[in-house]
Amino acid sequence: MFTVRKVVPALCLAVSMSGLAVYVASATASTTPPPAAGPAGHHWRGHHHGGFMHMVLHKLNLTDPQKAQVKSIMAGEKSRFEALRTSSQTNREALASTAPTDTAAYGALIATAQKNAATRIQLMGETWTNIYQNVLTQTQRDAIPGIVAAAKVQHEQRMEQWKAEHSSAESTGQ
Repeated sequence: MFTVRKVVPALCLAVSMSGLAVYVASATASTTPPPAAGPAGHHWRGHHHGGFMHMVLHKLNLTDPQKAQVKSIMAGEKSRFEALRTSSQTNREALASTAPTDTAAYGALIATAQKNAATRIQLMGETWTNIYQNVLTQTQRDAIPGIVAAAKVQHEQRMEQWKAEHSSAESTGQ
């Protein structure tokens, strides 16, 4: 049976992933393509305060002037991110209290969730593009694909380890 607790997260994930795919496709078509920013909103181990973009920037060993530029860019976008977070939270709360049988209200809330997800992806893309084009050196830009690939391998290894640990627990009946 489909419940709000199952449908809404699945829908949000699907919208986020499709938005990310659209962003990556549009980014690769530009003349100076920024690298893929990774899955939006994922909290990579040890980097909970900014997600994937912050993890990549940390590994690039930015100079103090570069760090100041990044902070300035982030500060400029802070109000937009906060407004988006407030809208998303309000919408999630409304979704939680709206019956899926109220198709008009529920549909409007789903549309708002999709809009918020698309706006977040676009805003993250604009922020990352600004940093990529205006702050990073060519050497740092060239290092990004290796950092992303290493993070992906590390993530896959952790997932395999988790699966191995949890599949053995299931087979023993725990």
